[in-house]
Amino acid sequence: MPANTSITATGLDFATIRSNLQTFIAAKPDFADFNFDDSAIGTLLDLLAYNTYYNSIYTNMALNESFLDTAQLYESVASRAKELGYLPRSAYGATANVKIVFNSAVATDVKSTLTIPKNTTFRSSVNGVSYQFVTPSSYTLSANSLNGFAGYINLVEGIPLQHDFVYSSTNTQFILQNDNVDTRSISVAVTASGVAQTYIRANDLNAINSSSKVFFVEADRDKRYKVLFGDGVLGQNPENNSVVTVNYRVCSATRTNGASVFTSSASMDGETDYTITVADRASGGAEAEGIEEIRYNAPRAYETQNRAVTAKDYERIILREFTNLSAARVWGGEENDPPIYGKSYACVKPKSGTLISNAEKNRIRIELEKYNMLSIDLEFVDPTYMYVRPTIRVRYNPELTSRTASEIGNLIATTVSTYETQELNTFDGSFRYSRFLDLVDSAETSIVGSQASIVAEKRFTPSTTTVQNYTINFNRGVEHPHEGHLDAISSSAFTYKGTASCYFDDDGYGNIRIYYLSNRTKVFLERAIGTVDYKIGQIKLTNFIATNYGDNLSILSKLENYNVNPVRNQILLISGTVIDVVNDNNNVRESRINASTLGSTATIIDSAITTLTSY
Repeated sequence: MPANTSITATGLDFATIRSNLQTFIAAKPDFADFNFDDSAIGTLLDLLAYNTYYNSIYTNMALNESFLDTAQLYESVASRAKELGYLPRSAYGATANVKIVFNSAVATDVKSTLTIPKNTTFRSSVNGVSYQFVTPSSYTLSANSLNGFAGYINLVEGIPLQHDFVYSSTNTQFILQNDNVDTRSISVAVTASGVAQTYIRANDLNAINSSSKVFFVEADRDKRYKVLFGDGVLGQNPENNSVVTVNYRVCSATRTNGASVFTSSASMDGETDYTITVADRASGGAEAEGIEEIRYNAPRAYETQNRAVTAKDYERIILREFTNLSAARVWGGEENDPPIYGKSYACVKPKSGTLISNAEKNRIRIELEKYNMLSIDLEFVDPTYMYVRPTIRVRYNPELTSRTASEIGNLIATTVSTYETQELNTFDGSFRYSRFLDLVDSAETSIVGSQASIVAEKRFTPSTTTVQNYTINFNRGVEHPHEGHLDAISSSAFTYKGTASCYFDDDGYGNIRIYYLSNRTKVFLERAIGTVDYKIGQIKLTNFIATNYGDNLSILSKLENYNVNPVRNQILLISGTVIDVVNDNNNVRESRINASTLGSTATIIDSAITTLTSY
C-alpha cells in the first residue's frame, strides 16, 4: 500500500488541524497500529497542531493589518491611510465667537489700535467643570467712531503647550506625547546658531522645493501625532543640533461644546476693564477620528486629491474640516431656477441648532479657498425647512394584542419620530411613502393595515408693519386634478385688516384668497391676494401684511405625489402628526395629535422667503 503523500489543508481550527495531521501519519505503514490519543506521538501531534494553529492566526492577522478595509489596529489603519495621502483628523477644541468691548480704553494719537495677544486666556464652565479657552491668533482692534475699542474674536478651547527637541541626523521625527492634540494649532520654529526661523506646515507638495521651510504632520500610535521635516528635496532639513520648538494645544474635544459664558482676568494691551458677550456659543469640538471613520474618509479624500472641483468635493471637505456641521449641500448656479451662472452655492446644517452665523460662513469660505481650482464665487445660503404632515389611520385587531389603542398610538408616534431621525433631517433625506407605512405596520403585530394622507407645510414670518411681497416655494406639484378643484392650499390663522382668525385658501383657478368663518361659512376679505402655480408648487403673495399670527405663519399644500425629495438647500422634517387607531368595526379608539418630532417641537422658520426665490 503506497504512503499518503498529501495532507488536507482545509480548516484552521485546532481540532481540524490535528485530525488532518493524524490522518496523514496514520496512512504511513510504519504507524498503522499506533494509538494517536494516549501515546507520545499524540503529544507530538498536539504540539504540531498548536504550532500550525498559532501560525495561521498570526498570518491571518498580519495579512488583515496590511489592508485598509480589514486592519483592526489604529496604527495599521493610519499607516494605510498615509499611503493615500490622508492624515486622520485629530481631536478639535470647540470654537466660540465673542464680542469684547473695552469699557475704559480710549483711542489717542499715540494709541490708535488695541492688540489682544495670541493665547490670551479665557474661562468657561460646562456641566460644572471649568475649561480654558484661548485666542488662536492675535487680534488688532481699531478705534470705532466713538474712539472706543470693540470687536469680535474667536476663542478656541485648549491648553497651550510648548516642547523643545534637538534635531540631528538620528533624531528627525518628534512625537507629541499628549493625548487630544489639536493639530490645527501646531506651529514650529527652528533655532540654529542663535537665529530662530518659523517653519510652515506643508499642505501642497507642488509648492515645495529644496529650500522650503516646511514641516509635516503624521499620525503615530495611540492617536498621537509626530512632526517631521523635509529631506532636502521636498523641504529643507534643519541643521544638526538645531533646537526645534513645537507649540500646540491639548483640548477637551466634545466636552466643551455649548459653552456660552466666558470670563477673563487677563490684561490685554494694558486694559483690564472689558465686557464679554457671546455671539456664537462654543461648537465644533470633536473627538479624534476613530478607525471606522478613517476607513471611510481616507479613500474619499484620495478621490478629491485635496482639490475642490465637483460639488461632492466641496461637501466632503466642508464636513471633514468643520466638525460642528452635520450635513452640507453644494450645487452650481446652473441648477437654480432661474439659473445663475458663474457662482456656486453652499448650504450647511450644524449639529447643534439650525443655522450657522455669518462669521462661521466666512470661516468656511476662507478655508475652501485653499482647495479651489477655479475662480468661482461661493455663496452661502441658509437651509429652508419643509414639514411633512401625515394623518395616519391604523386598523388593528384587538384579539391579537394585549395593548390598548392608546399604547399602540404611542408605538406609532415613536415610529414616526424614529423615521424622522433616521431618514430625514439632512439634505439627502427623502420621505418615502411606502417605506413610511411599512414601518407603521411593523410597529405592533396586531396592526392589520394602515393608510396616510400627506400635506406639506412651509413656515414664514411676514412683516407686521410693512406691506411686502412674498414667495413660498414647495418645489413640487400641488394636488390639482382639474380646474376649479378647491382647498389645495390652506394656512394657520392670522389677523388681517383688524379681523382675527383669517386663513388662506385657493379658488381652484390659481388665485390665493383670504377668508374668515362666520357660522361655518367662508367670508372673503381678499379674492386675489396672490397666486399659486400648481405645477411647480410656488405661492406668491402680493402687498400682504398680517398684524398677528403667533410665532409664525404656516402655509399648507396638498401634494400630487406623497414621495417627497428635498431640493437643493431644503431639509424635510415631520410635524403635526395625527394618528387614528381604529378596531375592525371602524371605531376610533385613540387619536393622537403632534407626535413628538423635531419638526413639531423645534421653532425653525424661514426668515427671508421674499426675493430669494432661486434657491
